[in-house]
Amino acid sequence: MNFGDLDEPAPALADVSARTVGVLLEHGHLDLVVEAAGSIRTGGPGAWECARGAASELSRRGEREAAWQVLDPYVRPRSWAAVKTAAELLENWGRAEEALALVRTQEGQDRLAAPVEARLLVALGRAEEAMDLLRPHLGDWYYLQGLVDATEGAGLDEQVADLIAPLVELEARTSGPLLASVRLAEVLERQGRVDEAARALQRNLDTGSSISVNVVEALAQLLARHDRLRELDDLTTRSYGQYAVGDLIGKLEELGRTEAAFAVARRAAANHGTRGAAHLADLLLRHGRPEEALEAARPLLASRDCGCYEQDLLAKLLDHGHPDTAHDLLAELASKPPRVTDDEDGAAYLAEWEERLTGLRIWLLSETGRADEAVAVLEGFTDDEFFLRRETLAGVLQKQGRHEEAIAVLAASTESLEAYELSDLLIRQGRPREAFAVFTKAPDAPFSSVLGR
Repeated sequence: MNFGDLDEPAPALADVSARTVGVLLEHGHLDLVVEAAGSIRTGGPGAWECARGAASELSRRGEREAAWQVLDPYVRPRSWAAVKTAAELLENWGRAEEALALVRTQEGQDRLAAPVEARLLVALGRAEEAMDLLRPHLGDWYYLQGLVDATEGAGLDEQVADLIAPLVELEARTSGPLLASVRLAEVLERQGRVDEAARALQRNLDTGSSISVNVVEALAQLLARHDRLRELDDLTTRSYGQYAVGDLIGKLEELGRTEAAFAVARRAAANHGTRGAAHLADLLLRHGRPEEALEAARPLLASRDCGCYEQDLLAKLLDHGHPDTAHDLLAELASKPPRVTDDEDGAAYLAEWEERLTGLRIWLLSETGRADEAVAVLEGFTDDEFFLRRETLAGVLQKQGRHEEAIAVLAASTESLEAYELSDLLIRQGRPREAFAVFTKAPDAPFSSVLGR
């Protein structure tokens, strides 16, 4: 294969998303994806994403030559995305030496290349070269993670741990974002040195000038994996223990110790504010006690920091078979608007809260078989009054099986955000070429201007 330079530009950012390409392939439109991938010279929409998806699918089918022909025009300009994809195919075909040669064309050109090169070197039995490649750059978290990942199973864990140890010392003094102690713990654990791994993480928590959630979570997960429940329980009682509570509760449930799990959750709710309350509410829901779960969740619902937990709780009520309770909860939330200041900021906050609650109501109606009511609510708003009204309405109509109506709603839009929903829907309705046309409309024109019917 010729990896020489060409004058062609690297592929531009795709218009057609990887998700859209996946839907096309899922529905048997490989030929169309290959055709679109060939439009690199004419600037066709989504040419690169189509090339990546087509090459992967052709390779999966065993059509290696065809896969390479699709990818080759993108590989030759040495775009990193194309080089990485091609190298992965070559490696999967048992041609790791060629993959390595290709990745090496990116040396000094792309920060992401060296860890991939290191992994290929290890796969070829050249682990020492991989370590030499990454050693000068271990102050970069990406390279450090690449070193740990690339050397797994290569018999070099002692050397890797020795390389990371000075970084751990530096991190203890500076509280930098490298997370060297987490990487060191990974290497020590895979050697079976669990005590040392736990000590490395705990030392970070004891000596750093600030606490990293990542370190707390890594320690909690390590202790849970090795059934060290006493230490894990102690971790949950500390000032940062809210980030370890979920692991302890989950482990106790796994072991059938439900009452102990409840005891931990109640203690967390008392000691760790809203995060602890969330753990208790979730546990109560998992064990069929929705009314108690709602009571436990009151602190989170009252905080009104964002609508994230509200929707999460409603979804969990549905997942556990309590739709009536979910509707009652939403009605209760609607009856208690937040107190706001009598100025523009207060009015804006109240308007945002009302829109969020309306969105939750529409979603809940649709999810519980009351889509007609959801449609009626949406039809009472204009696009300016309700963000993503068209996309939301189209989703509700699809849930009812009213696909052509959903297409009509989205086709009248000019918003690029809705292009992906419309294209996916067109593909699912057997109109794949129109799905591509969606990405070729003029900026202010509706999508209907480029659809065939």
